[in-house]
Amino acid sequence: MARRGRRKGGPRYKKVSLSLPKRLYSILNGIAMGDDRKLNRLIKGILEEKLQEATVAELEAYITGEKEEEEETLKEETEQE
Repeated sequence: MARRGRRKGGPRYKKVSLSLPKRLYSILNGIAMGDDRKLNRLIKGILEEKLQEATVAELEAYITGEKEEEEETLKEETEQE
């Protein structure tokens, strides 16, 4: 009988740390009722939902900062009117 290859040890998922504004953190923590597991599950669900709806172009725009530039130009246009 052939032996199976050995699987690599370690976690199945990559660990990512995330910085949140204090106000947003307190809101999410309140929804999760102070439970870290619920908070992590809530944040994970929000991110997964957002990523399923987003296109690759939109995600690349976050990296390049185009979204911020678009918002600034819209503000300038409304101020001029």
